[in-house]
Amino acid sequence: MSNSLPQFIPLVSSKNSQPDHSKMIMYLDSSPYPKVSGDNDPATVSMLKSDYAGASGELTAITQYVFQNGRTTDETLANSILQIAIVEMMHLDMLGDAITTLGGNPSFDDENYYWNASKVNYVTDIKEILKADVEAEKTAINNYRKHAALTKNQSVKALLERIIKDEELHLRFFSETLASM
Repeated sequence: MSNSLPQFIPLVSSKNSQPDHSKMIMYLDSSPYPKVSGDNDPATVSMLKSDYAGASGELTAITQYVFQNGRTTDETLANSILQIAIVEMMHLDMLGDAITTLGGNPSFDDENYYWNASKVNYVTDIKEILKADVEAEKTAINNYRKHAALTKNQSVKALLERIIKDEELHLRFFSETLASM
């Protein structure tokens, strides 16, 4: 992980302009994402489904961050949260591809329940938002580490370890932003 966070460049310069995606900074590590390969692997698919659409999975993170983006009045922070949500969308997409590759169906359930928005943290106070995001990122990192240790598929392990790098960057951003308040 690098020592500095990405420098923020506004996604939208004013309420009346369109986003300039050429100036969008993503909150992600610079290393490449590995491709997942392998045969049908129901045990690994089950773990990935939890990361994909479980209560504390990527779909919940995306939904929480998009909600927060709309509730945060500080435009710089709101755009940073939205950019982190976009990285989480990339993770969701890669996990869905991995689930499919390993013989699973990337439906929005984790075999325990169908995803719904009840797990999204709807706090609106900025410090509480940041605290919730710190906890969400810590949970994601712990889940990915646990699943990377449990899978026998080395390409899945490599993908999860790569995703952890992004989650650590998100954790650092939310923690440092909260500490600065």
